[in-house]
This record gives sequence, structure tokens and C-alpha cells, in this order.
Amino acid sequence: MVAPSQSEITTARAKALSFLSNHQKAGPAGAPARDHKHGWFPYKAGGQPSLEATAWAALALRHDAAVAKSAALFIVGSQNKDGGDSTEPGAGRSDWNSGPAMLALRLLSEQHAQLAEQPDVKKSIKNGLVHLLDSRTEFYGAVGRLVLMLGRGPSALAYARGWPWYPGCFHWIEPTSYCLMALKFPRVPDSELFDRVIGFANQFIIENACKDGGWNHGNARTLGSDLPSYRLTTAEALLALQDLKSSEKVQAALKYLQSQSALDSSSLSVAYSALSLSAYGLPVDQELHFLLKRQAPDGSFNAALIPTAIAALAFEAAAEPANHVLKYKKHSSNKPE
Repeated sequence: MVAPSQSEITTARAKALSFLSNHQKAGPAGAPARDHKHGWFPYKAGGQPSLEATAWAALALRHDAAVAKSAALFIVGSQNKDGGDSTEPGAGRSDWNSGPAMLALRLLSEQHAQLAEQPDVKKSIKNGLVHLLDSRTEFYGAVGRLVLMLGRGPSALAYARGWPWYPGCFHWIEPTSYCLMALKFPRVPDSELFDRVIGFANQFIIENACKDGGWNHGNARTLGSDLPSYRLTTAEALLALQDLKSSEKVQAALKYLQSQSALDSSSLSVAYSALSLSAYGLPVDQELHFLLKRQAPDGSFNAALIPTAIAALAFEAAAEPANHVLKYKKHSSNKPE
């Protein structure tokens, strides 16, 4: 296999970005922040507003100030009263979409100083971060936690836990990865509370690594049987665990993900693999080859916006490593939001 050229990668990214741009529901200049009608992206062309698709498409297009602003204000205007987000505005209780939405809003604000200074955006980020703290899976109620602490000491409450897909269910690898990324990028908020929450979530992912090196959707073992790793969930978890790069579990997961490079699986899993491996400075020529081969003439992947956005980010990371949007950077000091 011949490694993709810089020109091929740049052209593919431009086509992907064009497809995404053509499917944003744009509004007039100065549209109010609480207007759900503008700035959003659908899962597929002609579809309804999607917080997840809006988050990833906006990140892929983040260098375009107008697109970034309109998407960010849509996310702000779609936020529920509890600080979280649903699949689309007014869809009901806040769920796992809160992670991608907050990740996008924080990174878009980092990219554009004028956006970061808007009061509505500042308030939305503050409320969103609090929601991420409050929405983690908790196995014991207040009374149960008190009994545990009194009976076994404070260490009894230091058990691993992450985030659920929906309120009231167990934690899972993917929503936990999304929420961890939302807390870690562009930097961890300046509070020991966030450090503890991140520590418990990191612990949950590490403890549930599968025997073959990567991650399944949740548990690594069920009914006495070891479960297989999945390429997509492993790539997502690795993006969220870059601060634990030296961990044996992370290194094993990287080997697993590299072992999948020759497999031409779904566009989304291949794109996520490229984005994840490149964040660790590992080669992604095979993944890029598959993506280039299957990109549609209109620049999309399966006419869907999320795989197209992730692929665009992977192309950018390959062509311009310094612009990798999810490359973890250790900060010597954190600044408050």
C-alpha cells in the first residue's frame, strides 16, 4: 500500500468540509442565542436537529468563525434547565448528548475569543460542567453513601464510576469517554472536584479493559465469559485517556487498535481509529487509505454527518498534526472557566 499523499488528504478534507457546510441550517446574522431554528446540523441530509451531529460538525468546521458561532449559539439555546442536553431541543431529559455538546462548546470558545466572552456562552459552559458532575452514575443514594462512609470510612466511596447513556442506567464506555473528553479539552477546570470525578471515570474505563486489550461497550466479562473489544469503543476510550498514556492498559489498547488497522470496517470506526492513533503519534496510513477509497463524490461518508465530521478531523490531524483538535496537552496550571 502506498501512503496517501498530502494532496490527497487535503483534498478529501476539503470535500468533507464542503459537505458539512452545505448541511448546516444557517440563519440570519445576529440570530438570538435562544433560537433553536438556526446553526444546527442533522444526522443525515434533510433530518431533524441533532446535538451530537452539530457538535462534531462544528468542531470539524471550527476554523470558520461564522459556522462556529452559529453552531455554538444553537448549543447554548438548546441546553436544558439542568445544564445538560438531549438528542434534539425539547426531546426530554438530558442524556449522553451532554458530553459532545459541552466538548464542542468549550473547544469552539477556545478557538474564538469573541465567542468565549459572550455571557450566554460563559453561563452555558458553567451550567454544563456542573451537569456533568451531577449526571454520573451513582449506585448508592445519599443514605447509602452515608452508611458506607460510616461503616467503612471515606475510602468506601472511592469506587470507579462514569456516565450513563440515559439517566438512571449504568455507566458505559462510550458516554463516559464523551464526558471525559468534555472535561479534559481544552483543559481540566481548575477544581479538585473535577480532578476527583475524572479520576473515578478514568478508573472505570481502565478497570473494564477487555482481555484482548481494548474495550467493549461496558463490562469486560459477562456470565463467566470474556467479551471482545470493539474498534470504535476502543478508539473513543483512548482519546479520553491520553493523560494516562503510560498506563499498561492504555498501551495494550493501542496495540489492539493498531491490530485492527488492516480491517476495512465501518467509516465511523475507521475515522475514529485514525483520529485516536494520530493523537498518540502513531501511523494511520492504512486508515486514511480506507477513508479515501470510500469517500463519496459529494465528500460524505454514507451521506451521514457524524462519520464525515470525524473523518474530516482525522484528515486534518494527519495533514496538520499541530491542529489535532483532540490532542491532549498537559497544562502546568489550569485557568477557571
